[in-house]
Parts: sequence; structure tokens; C-alpha cells
Amino acid sequence: MYSILLVDDEQYIRQSIIELVQWEKKGFFILGEASNGEEALEIMSKNVPDILITDIRMPVMNGIELTKRIREKHPSVKIVFLSGHDDFDYAVSGIKLNIIEYLLKPISIKDLEKMLDQVREILIEEKREANDLKRIETNYLENFQGIKMSFLVSLITDNYKEVPEEEIQKLVETYRLNLTGNRNVLLNVNIDKSTLNKSQLENHNLEMMKFSLANVTRKISSKYLGGEVFNFTSNIVVMLSDTKENIDLYKDIIVREISETIKKLFHFSVGIGVSEEYNSLSDARLSFQSSISALNYGMLMKRNKEVYISDIETSGLEKMVFDESNETKLISLIKIASKEELLEFIDELFQGLEKDNETHLQIFLMELYVSVLKAYKSVIPIYDTTMLQRIQMISDIHYYQEIEEIRDWFKEFCLTVVDSIHLQRKKKTDSLAKKSYDYLVNNYNDPALSLKLVSKKMAISPSYFSSLFKKENGISFTNALIKIRMDKAKEHLLTTDSKIIEVALASGYTDQHYFSYCFKKYFGESPNKIRESFKEKELLV
Repeated sequence: MYSILLVDDEQYIRQSIIELVQWEKKGFFILGEASNGEEALEIMSKNVPDILITDIRMPVMNGIELTKRIREKHPSVKIVFLSGHDDFDYAVSGIKLNIIEYLLKPISIKDLEKMLDQVREILIEEKREANDLKRIETNYLENFQGIKMSFLVSLITDNYKEVPEEEIQKLVETYRLNLTGNRNVLLNVNIDKSTLNKSQLENHNLEMMKFSLANVTRKISSKYLGGEVFNFTSNIVVMLSDTKENIDLYKDIIVREISETIKKLFHFSVGIGVSEEYNSLSDARLSFQSSISALNYGMLMKRNKEVYISDIETSGLEKMVFDESNETKLISLIKIASKEELLEFIDELFQGLEKDNETHLQIFLMELYVSVLKAYKSVIPIYDTTMLQRIQMISDIHYYQEIEEIRDWFKEFCLTVVDSIHLQRKKKTDSLAKKSYDYLVNNYNDPALSLKLVSKKMAISPSYFSSLFKKENGISFTNALIKIRMDKAKEHLLTTDSKIIEVALASGYTDQHYFSYCFKKYFGESPNKIRESFKEKELLV
């Protein structure tokens, strides 16, 4: 329904027009009526009509002056003049004021209704064009999203090292990206296809799942931290950006919640590669590549879980990054000590090599050799004597007579590095397991003691620390803490006259009732009962 304001100084004309026209049938309603221009402006100060039907000759303020005033403030209002045969000069003025129709007095209702039909069509067409503009705007926003996505992809694939940070930030502002934190970390989420059922493996379903997967991941990450989530190739990339404190507080929670939520909602598993933290967005490419390395490690280990690059790499972001996929695979195989797959892959690398191209062979061997040394250095910062001897031999490798001899030498070299890395990791994990257990023994009375707190002390992620602790100590972190606290509590209970609440506090419990519940569950008897039984035995002795 379109609104009409009727302005004429003769009331009977206004009344006749209002009564004789079937306004609703034509798609209109009377918003109001006025006897001159000033009254009309007063009404329009509160409600602006779609159409103004006004007489030209009126006292106080005529139709021409009224139209001029309306055109200044409300140029979209459609104006129809009511005029007599003698108003030719006024009609000329009306043309300049973009009047859409003239109705001659005495007014014919038929002409008036015909005019209303024409004006309604004009209004409908304008609305249609307005909708077209909305579609244009939608197209623009879609294109904007495409440009935004293109920039995000370029951040993780192109080299922005030479681009000033302020220029990158300008682009972030232009594309309205939520990447304004001073600390960043990148997650790479990949579907474990071995856990998909038959219907999920169909291409159209898989693509829809990736879209839905990104939405779920975005919803989870946005609850805790700033950042952007987008699909890239077959993965979901999560760029988290916030303060260092918030990143440290919520990163592990986000990783775990994504993994668990996806398993519950979609009934399949995902691998999540977690990069090192970085300050500048120009390091996003290196971060992305390190998250890929973490994912590769997880797949080769058949973990299909959350893999933090810091758990398998200690030398820093750039030292973990390699551009060629075969180099990345070689490094991963060496680091996870997968000897059988490593030897098979080396055979693949050497297939088709010819000794005739001496320069190409030297470069090829040097690239492989340097990659292996980087893998070694990432775990063992200082070369031992055996490794130093091997390094000195590199210049003589290409003098071997046959490619097979060079390949076998390289295999032996890689296996030596694998054994060295494995031994170093065993020492490191043994040391971490012992240090963490000792930490529990020395700090069991701290009520705030938790897996996350201790893993932070050990500088590794909670999930990795949890599996490491159980593997090396033969007991889970939670059970170990309970055992230590209960044994200490019992010792305290039997060797002192401290009150139960004091024993509880000394054992890391702030609530006496909860402590008594845990104590009875662990030993089968309450603290008081065990103390009484112990004293009775002493008396008998």
C-alpha cells in the first residue's frame, strides 16, 4: 500500500476525491489532507507520503513553493498537480520541478484513477530497480568475499617478508579481517578419510561437509579468540589472532573442542596440525607450512589427532619449513623413525637418476643431505663426532661409481640420523617424564595443580604431555596425582595429630568433605577410621 497526501484549499474538493476513489483497491491509502503548503509541510515533518497531490493556486503557500521545499528535503516523493486551464505558466514551472502528472479541474475520477494506476506502476518499477540494486550489492559483497578469500590464501602461500607490516595491516583493515591481535597461531584441520562412511565419501557430500565443517570450526574458534576460518584445498585453515595471554589460555581448548565436536556431529575424525605462534602476519606462510608438517607427522604416525609442531620440532618456525613436498616427506619420515617407509621413499627419490649429469646429481644430493641435517639439528642442536665425520664426507659422495652405491650410502646415513634422533628423543621424553613426576611429588599440596599447568611448566602441549606422561610413567597424570596426594595424606594422618581439615589442606584439597570422600574411595576407609585402626594396633604392640 502506498500513501497519499492530498492538498487543496477547497475542502469539498478534498472530501469528494477522498470519498469517490476506491483507494485500497488501487493499492493506496490517504495519509492526510491539508488546505495549503504550510499545513502540508507540517504533516510531512512527521510522515512522508509516497505521492503528493496538490493544487497549484492556494493561499499562504502555493503548490509551486510547496514543491520546491519538498524537492529539497524529499526528492523521491511523486508529485501530481491539480490545475486549471489558466495555469500554463505554473505548468512550465512544474516541468522544471519534475512533476509526474497534471490533472485539470474539474477533476474526473476516471482520470484520477488512471493517474493512480500509472503512478503505482512507476513506484513498483522503482522498487523492482531497488531490488536489482540490492542484487548488485549482493554481487559486490560476494565479489568482496572472493577478494577477501584471495588475500587470506595469499597470506599463507605467498612471501610477504618484504612487505612492510603497516601495508599488511592496511589490507587487513580494507578486507575487515579479524586479524588484529599481536599474537597469532595457525591450525590446519584435515578430514581423516579412513573414518568416512560410503555416503560421506561421495564427492558432493564431501564438499558440503567441508563447508559445514568450516562453519562449525568458525563458531567454535570465535567463542574464544579473534581470527579467520576458511577452506583451502582439502583443508580448513584457522588463523587465530589475539593477545599472547588469550592465545596461551584458549588455543588448546579450541583444538580439543574442534576435534571432539566434529567427531560428535559428523561421526568422523580429523587431524589438526598446530603451528608455532608468530607475531607478524608476514610469517603466516611459514606458519601454514609448519602446520602442514605437523599434519604429515600425524598421518605418518597414524595418530589422526592434534599435532603441535612444537612437540616434534624445537628449532623454530623457519627451520621446519621446506618448499618441496618430497623434502617435507623425507624430513617427516626421518623424524618419526619410520625406517621401512624411509628406505622405500629413498628408493623412489633415486629412481631415474643418471650419473652422467654430474652437476644435477651433486645439487640433488646436496639438497637431500642438507634436508637431513636440518632434521638432525631440529632435535639435536650440537653435532656429535660421528655426525661431524659424516659431514666431512659429503664432498666425496658423488665420486661413488654407481648410483646404487650413492643411494645405499645415503640410506645408511639417514638410518644413522634416525637412530640418533630416536635416542635423543628417548632421553628427552625420559627426562620430561621424570621431571614432571618429580614436580608432582614436590608440589602435590598445590590445589591449583593440573595437567595444563604442569605441561606449561614442561613447555609442551597438554595432549602430548598427557600421552607422554602415561607412556613413560605407566600411570595417567590424574591417577599419579591422586596416588601421591593420598599416600602423603595417609602418611600425614598416621604420623601427626593434625585435624582432618589440616591434612586435607596439606594434601592439596581445599574442601574437607571432598577430601574425605576421595580418601575413602582410594583406601576403602575414612581418614578417621584409618587413624583409629592405626592407634589401636600401636596400643596392642
